[in-house]
Amino acid sequence: MFEYLLFDRFFFLTLITLLIIFLLTKYYKTFNLEIFLDDNYNKIQSFHCKPALNIGGLIIVIFFFLSLLFFNYKSLLFLKSFDKLLINLFISILIIFFFSVLEDLKINFAPSYRLILLFLITSLLVVFNKLEIYSTQFYTLDNLIRNNYLFSVFFTSICILLIINGSNFIDGFNGLLAIQAIIITFIITIINFYFNNINLLILCYLFLIILCIFLFFNFPKSKIFFGNSGSYIVGFIISFLVLKTSQQTQYHKVYPFFFAILLYYLFFEVIFSFFRKLLYENRNPLLPDKKHLHMLLYYKLKSNPKNSLILNFYFFISIVPAFFFLRLPGFLKFYFILLLIGYICLYVKLLKYAKKIK
Repeated sequence: MFEYLLFDRFFFLTLITLLIIFLLTKYYKTFNLEIFLDDNYNKIQSFHCKPALNIGGLIIVIFFFLSLLFFNYKSLLFLKSFDKLLINLFISILIIFFFSVLEDLKINFAPSYRLILLFLITSLLVVFNKLEIYSTQFYTLDNLIRNNYLFSVFFTSICILLIINGSNFIDGFNGLLAIQAIIITFIITIINFYFNNINLLILCYLFLIILCIFLFFNFPKSKIFFGNSGSYIVGFIISFLVLKTSQQTQYHKVYPFFFAILLYYLFFEVIFSFFRKLLYENRNPLLPDKKHLHMLLYYKLKSNPKNSLILNFYFFISIVPAFFFLRLPGFLKFYFILLLIGYICLYVKLLKYAKKIK
């Protein structure tokens, strides 16, 4: 019932956001947004040939600020408990934005300093939002998490950091991150709908709206990118929704490995790349390169949009079985390992297309 009561707010929020983005992209010089223009095609991660605005972070901040105006307990009394959740998320988004927008303004930090600072910010947000992971289905690790709060914050921060960096890794291809985030959020939405988690359900709806709006301007041709600020924020919101959903459904026996499967591409992309550079290539694992899975696939397809569609289709198909067996921990553990092996096999198969990469 509440969806019908909120439909008009979702509708007008969508229209206003579309209008704002249209004005920002069409009259970006009038708004002095040239500083966000990405026209450097010589970067290692660049796979585009036309300038685009790295204003994804700014757009998400504006959208959630408008959401605070549209969804508050003063006008909707039954949203009183939701109001605090949305405010906390908005504050978290602002903190990440002000840290990461400097990179979009071409003020770069050394990779090690950036990683340390991002870890500290993530740890702060874990404590602020009470995002601790309660269970991993590994007995020894679970004992450490439950009996040592500092370790719990540390472990959760590392997990979120992997998702944030994974989101940043795959941004830059038209639609790749946006479609990935839509798939993950859509599945989280279904789970929250099934278990009647109203507050999280509304947050999922809001996140889906801004992702779809962004995709409209990013795919198949891109006028805007998420940029560092946008990709970091998207990674954090995904982590926020997944962890809150996990906390709400732990008593319904939705096992942690289901959520690990849901996020496997984002975090394993980071882990695999780190050890590939460190052990196999004997180079600094924090420096960027052109040998990520999505980049190797691009060398085969030679199409930016097609690359995003095929990779996300593969991701969606790969996680569907877990959705139907989300209450079978044994199957989920086995399938999780199978997905990681599948990733490595696909990577090895595509590696021959990286011969021209220095």
